[in-house]
Amino acid sequence: MYSILYLVIGIIGFALLLVFDLLSLHNKNYSKYFFGICGFLMIFVSSVMIIINYSNFLKIDSIFRYIGLGVAIVSLALLIYSVFIEVGRKTYQVENEHALVTSGTYALTRHPGVLWMLLLYVFGAIFFQNLLAIYAALIWTFVNIIYVSIQERFIFHKIFDNYDKYRESTPMILPNFESIEKFITTKNWRRT
Repeated sequence: MYSILYLVIGIIGFALLLVFDLLSLHNKNYSKYFFGICGFLMIFVSSVMIIINYSNFLKIDSIFRYIGLGVAIVSLALLIYSVFIEVGRKTYQVENEHALVTSGTYALTRHPGVLWMLLLYVFGAIFFQNLLAIYAALIWTFVNIIYVSIQERFIFHKIFDNYDKYRESTPMILPNFESIEKFITTKNWRRT
């Protein structure tokens, strides 16, 4: 029963992150933080509850568990880097300044956070031996793809110059050979 509740809370978290983006688009500079923080906390808390209440339900050899832990830690670091550090603090300040980032992990895909979050949950589920975390990975990734599709359709082309050109040159979620080459050959300057 609670398992469905935790999954729904995570879905609502993504909806609140979309409200954050919409308020940011309309310069509602203070109210956006309420929705952004609540959305993040709902995803985070439901993730923690899934780990606490549903771990050790799968039997996975310890070597695979520790490989899973390693990949999950790297995925978490990449998620934090892509979503918070790479886009720069100016994106999240009250009077935000939107600037399109096309280098670094954003040379790989337009939404690297979707990929990092999927890897975090799948490999974290392996470490915690948690079947519900795998379901969360699949369901929340689907919801996350809807979320970024709405961003692409209704938000990003309004706030970023040359976004259509970026869409043409960079895949949405899964890297391809050209984007991997661009990632390797382009200097990865972090915005501040």
